[in-house]
Amino acid sequence: MAKNRKKAEEFILQFCKDIEPTGYNVEQYKKIFADMSDKEFDDYMVGLRDKSKFLVLFKPMYKAKGLTTENNLKVATKYGLDFFERLQFTGNENEPDTVTSIKYLVIDLPYRRQSQTLEKKISLPDNNRIIDQSTYQPTGASKGAKVSFPELQVLIGMGLDNSINELIKFRGGDRGGFSAYNSMMLRYGSVNLRTLNNYATGVESTKTLKSYLLGMHIKQNL
Repeated sequence: MAKNRKKAEEFILQFCKDIEPTGYNVEQYKKIFADMSDKEFDDYMVGLRDKSKFLVLFKPMYKAKGLTTENNLKVATKYGLDFFERLQFTGNENEPDTVTSIKYLVIDLPYRRQSQTLEKKISLPDNNRIIDQSTYQPTGASKGAKVSFPELQVLIGMGLDNSINELIKFRGGDRGGFSAYNSMMLRYGSVNLRTLNNYATGVESTKTLKSYLLGMHIKQNL
């Protein structure tokens, strides 16, 4: 047991030194291991194996300056780790799946709940009648919640294409589609996006921006 523990400690200390060359983290882990009994160390190793525990790096202010992305990639190569993968995109109904020609960085990161999902952040409009003429989007008393760019990225990542189409097109400024949307909702109590496509006239804010650019004599293809 003692021999195996010594090898495990040496591996962890070397790993910390590779990632953070100043040695600050090596000294911290030496202190941590010195206070661990064999039973506690064994439980710690089992936790690392089961991914219920993780190695952490300490970076106090003005210390441990050796932490860099470039060095991390070198360390990954040394230990046989590859953080880059080709991504596969699932096509829509009439589109094939595709795989990227280059590799992208894929790592686990902490995720914070969007503040817009909190109950105190919910905004309900009084009616659905007040429209901004330049964007044809609800405003004033008709304005409710809006879709932020991070939220849009989450929807894209989840493959919710129909939700995106509804939120940023038919309910996001398409004059003809929005009118058909309201009529269908009032008459049938539900909406069919495929049917709405027959009434779509394009997002009004795009047309407004095109008019502004033309007025400034800027050539564009909006």
